[in-house]
Amino acid sequence: MSHTIIVGIDGSDNAQCALKWAISHAQKTDSQIRLISAYTVPGVNMSQADIVYPADFDAAVKKTIEDTAEAAAASVTEAGVPVSTTIVPGDASGVMVEHSKSADLAVVGARGRGGFAGRLLGSVALAMPAHSHCPTVVIPSTWPTRVMPDAPLPIDVPVRASGAQTAESDRPDFSGEIVAAVDPFETDTPVLRAAAAQAAIYGTPLRLVGVTATHILSPEWMPSEDHLVKMYDEAAKSFDAAVESLRADFPELEIRYSIFDAPATEVLVSATYTADLVVIGSRGRGGFVSTILGSTSQGVLSHAVCPVRVVRVTRRQPGRRR
Repeated sequence: MSHTIIVGIDGSDNAQCALKWAISHAQKTDSQIRLISAYTVPGVNMSQADIVYPADFDAAVKKTIEDTAEAAAASVTEAGVPVSTTIVPGDASGVMVEHSKSADLAVVGARGRGGFAGRLLGSVALAMPAHSHCPTVVIPSTWPTRVMPDAPLPIDVPVRASGAQTAESDRPDFSGEIVAAVDPFETDTPVLRAAAAQAAIYGTPLRLVGVTATHILSPEWMPSEDHLVKMYDEAAKSFDAAVESLRADFPELEIRYSIFDAPATEVLVSATYTADLVVIGSRGRGGFVSTILGSTSQGVLSHAVCPVRVVRVTRRQPGRRR
């Protein structure tokens, strides 16, 4: 049975970037694409302004959206991917979340047409990772061109890494890899499995990236060198177990890991400078979007320069150890 990828389109350049990524992914996974476009007619408070829209204004707006969707569908068909189109009135975020119930993957651009110039994430890119019923891939507005920030984040070398640890003067290099952000003391998580499956489909190595937390401690509570070594060694042992837990299902997959002692957001944003894709998790709890996503997820989505896949994690569970 073919999987369904929903793609939000609004005529923006970033939506076009998202569509191109979705087409490439659909070709690799034998999936079909469902284009989703929502539109609204501006409301007017008549007590404040006497503005009357033409009777056919709604039809004109819908016609513009239909033309955009038709052009997008033509590009999907040309790529040899099955496509369908859904155009409905309503809020784009709500419409996408509703359609995610019957989809296997959602792909959206990080920025749409609306929003303030200084806003890093569009409303759909913020809502979907938090509320979608399926995994969401957020595509940066410049992808596939990887536009680096003026001052790329410098990250220290890993405190532990599988295989030979090479010298990395300013930041790690994850070129040609899919990076999974995994708790260094968990051995089996939805993020780990989703990243491994994607890496296997793409035929690329998988890199597990973990972050310890000693950098947030105050000097009064800083552990001794012996304690640090023990913690790093335990994290490496846990990652060795995580790698082994994937061997039965992904025997051909090349898997490496790197463990850092640095701020998680900085490590993962830095990973987007070179990785093909970064896979992170959302908390999947009720409440405000910021609570659901968490500060790390929001920070990565806001500053990433490569596609980021967000996997819904319904609740925090202890890692399964083998």
